[in-house]
Amino acid sequence: MLEFFLAELRRFRNGAAAYALANVVVLSVLQQMLDVPNGPVGLHIIMLGFYVLSGLALAVYQFGSYRQPSRWIWLQHRPVHRARILAALVLAAAVLGAVAVALPLCAALRIQAHYTRSVVDARHYAGAAYLALSALTAWLAGGYITLHRSRWAFVVFVLPAVLTVRLATASTVLGLTAASAVVLLGLLYTVFRPGRSAADDTVATAASALPLQACLYVALLWAGSMLYQAGLVATGTHPQVMTPTPAGGPTAAYRSDPVLRMRAALAGSADPRAAGWRAALDAGTMVRVPNAIHQYGVRGILTTQGQVRFVKGETLWTFSHDRMQYRGVDPRDRTDQGTFGAGGPGTPERFDTVPDALGDRQGLLWMYDAHNLYRVEQPGMRLRHVLRVDGQEQVGGVAVLGQRMLVLTNRRVAILAPATAAPVSATDVRLPLPYGDLALAEAAQVPDGMLVSFVYGRRQFDGSPASDQVTYLVDNTGRVLEVSRRTLAHDLPPLFEHRAWWVSPALHALVTLPDLLIDNGTVPDYGVGRFAPLLQPRPAIVWAAALVAALLAGAGAAWWTRRAGLGRAARIAWCVACLLLGVPALLSLMLLQPRRQAVTAGRGAIYTGGFIDLPRKS
Repeated sequence: MLEFFLAELRRFRNGAAAYALANVVVLSVLQQMLDVPNGPVGLHIIMLGFYVLSGLALAVYQFGSYRQPSRWIWLQHRPVHRARILAALVLAAAVLGAVAVALPLCAALRIQAHYTRSVVDARHYAGAAYLALSALTAWLAGGYITLHRSRWAFVVFVLPAVLTVRLATASTVLGLTAASAVVLLGLLYTVFRPGRSAADDTVATAASALPLQACLYVALLWAGSMLYQAGLVATGTHPQVMTPTPAGGPTAAYRSDPVLRMRAALAGSADPRAAGWRAALDAGTMVRVPNAIHQYGVRGILTTQGQVRFVKGETLWTFSHDRMQYRGVDPRDRTDQGTFGAGGPGTPERFDTVPDALGDRQGLLWMYDAHNLYRVEQPGMRLRHVLRVDGQEQVGGVAVLGQRMLVLTNRRVAILAPATAAPVSATDVRLPLPYGDLALAEAAQVPDGMLVSFVYGRRQFDGSPASDQVTYLVDNTGRVLEVSRRTLAHDLPPLFEHRAWWVSPALHALVTLPDLLIDNGTVPDYGVGRFAPLLQPRPAIVWAAALVAALLAGAGAAWWTRRAGLGRAARIAWCVACLLLGVPALLSLMLLQPRRQAVTAGRGAIYTGGFIDLPRKS
């Protein structure tokens, strides 16, 4: 279908050329105001949304014009298989996207690399390919929505949004986007047929069912969660907006004063020294150990994550993923200031991941990547290596309390001497619960040593059962003793916390699987298996809700398939699918198999398989 492919290129060549020219101009203007390739994630999301809307607009215009009855007959009724016709349209859209999106982006990157000293890595060129491929993905989704007979077909947009918008390496994101495009191409092929109003065949229905069910599952969770929480906020009963905050829960613990929070933890301690510790607590002898790092920027990440840029003196340092070092530029005259490695300016050592920086109450500054902690020594910004952890263990934060330095990892709190970085205690304080659930980590100096308290419940809204406050004493001899454990109440009902599971356990596993398999730099829970989130315990009421939802979906499928006039085998298949996959499968059934129209158009009406023709008057 070469002629049709060339005809589509000729049809949109002027529009593509104008779009490409405008793209270059806008990128040039933006680059004068900020560093677009190394800009924040928000900027890149805005750019992604713009190109996605452009691809969607092209699809709506293109397929909207072809779906007119006379043009649809002209397009489809020819001695060529519909797959070749669709292939010509897809190839034309891909070429137009490459010319209008990828080419201007690559040209802007090449100009920036040649005429400036800004950092341009290979991942930035991969980002240009990703934006062009995302525009093509949006075009495929737009074509499916335009040609589908259901007004709810727009839920298919959930698929690329969930599958491709990830803080992962460029190769991973490009692979996921290509896979999403293949799935959407298959969905588009199922509706790209001569009789658009005719029912799907078995193969088309089976090919459309699972992707639609996954999209409906995510859309149902998003909409249901937002509506429920909006209702709680409107009635003033949401725990995060209530005044006063419900006592005994994680929200109340996070918002309370540090001294009061530590005293509440010690209130139930059986240690006879606890009363003295509570009286001795003071804000001046307490420190919070930051645990804000839950995700590092992996090498080759498609967007930005971590301490990508910082200014020291007259030098602007920008991180390069190709070198895994910072590159310095003097903004005044754009002169090159060399590199900044893991040892400081001019050193050849490389960082393991994109580093993060942290300052503390004493004015010290720290830099750390996933496995290394460095102390910044002034003047000169030299980095002194303090600690290295290996394997699954990763650095989470650091603080100094008196003569002790506390380094939080996803496994423990290492207690070191600030001057020498030598261990102070014979045994580190091991985290009692998974790191991902840790919301706060604090330490306080008391006469008998140092109290270290962990407040959990960060993932409670997502169904994690870990929501305790556990406090340890590190005495003056270095021994570690658990002195209290307080269970925090749940702020929201279990059906909301476990909503992602009971709606459809099978689809929950399917949607969660990419997050478990893709390395996006998330700090893992030490000693916990990769697939542990799929095996976490569920309360009895959640199991009951999952069973009721499955039975209701199966009953709804039995009723709907009878109204839709499906055959025995199709009815059984849909009922089994709804029992296994729950409510999203029932919703996909309603989209893919609408009810048969009743023949009630009046006397003399003739049913013609979807259209009702009334006899004309002579």
